Amino acid sequence: MNVVNKKKIYPSIHSYSDQDFVKNFVFNKNIVGKVLKNLEKIDESIKEHHLLFFLDYCKFNTTFYDRASKFNISSRTYSDCVWKVVTASKSLNFKNKFSKRLNSKIDDLVSTSNDQFLTLVVDSTFIPFATTDQSFYSGYYRKGNGRGVKFQVSCDSSGEVFTVHGPYKSTAADITIFRVEFIADKGYVGESNKILCPHKETENGLTSKEKLENRFIKRNRLIIENVFGVLRRFKIMDVPWATNLSKLRDTFFFLVYIYNLSIRFNKKIIEKAMKEDEEKKMKMKMKNYKQIQMRILISF
Repeated sequence: MNVVNKKKIYPSIHSYSDQDFVKNFVFNKNIVGKVLKNLEKIDESIKEHHLLFFLDYCKFNTTFYDRASKFNISSRTYSDCVWKVVTASKSLNFKNKFSKRLNSKIDDLVSTSNDQFLTLVVDSTFIPFATTDQSFYSGYYRKGNGRGVKFQVSCDSSGEVFTVHGPYKSTAADITIFRVEFIADKGYVGESNKILCPHKETENGLTSKEKLENRFIKRNRLIIENVFGVLRRFKIMDVPWATNLSKLRDTFFFLVYIYNLSIRFNKKIIEKAMKEDEEKKMKMKMKNYKQIQMRILISF
């Protein structure tokens, strides 16, 4: 691609309004700024436009030529920026952080025993892959003519992603990909001692316990659906991936890493807001207390 007599556009985080930034790059400016700082620690040559080109490519996933033309640069320059970011992201070691967290213990709210264990919500998501290899074909999926791969993702009750496994061929059974104690959908029936799955309706109906468990599963299943809801704002989840699978894996892991940062950042905002609200209530109580004291003094 030859760009002639056109000014090259190298976008920056602050060149967009808050609304337009999220529209184009999914995550907000604060999160992307934090990601940029982390990448700069790995590779000092990474600039804002490198990361924004990466997010732009994931968001629209057409062709390098098409996306590069938007910024009046060559497709080679654009693709080099994208893969530069992907390469650096592999040094973030967030997979190691996932494995370290496996030792954490939390109370399970539906357990009748005194044991503590970790409850995870898990599901798989399909990504179409541009291939003619029929071994990637599954009649269960319609996108990309049914040819593609899937990643299995688990998250905790806060919505933060705990583990990522993949890519696997779309024909792989969910139960064979990842076996651990978590909440799952009907694709995981077969290991009742490890996995809590929805109970199917029978002629005699469900017991009260089974109905309660189904409600618990349904409520918690929404958590993983929300995770996929965010990730599916990127077209790489819907448009057949045209490069190799190792780059798809690294790209998907990096998007999950950014998603987790956004969850942690939102937690801090919520906690800060709650703290400020408590302080505000306390100030109001003290103000009312002083007013009452004054009234008592005046009455005397």
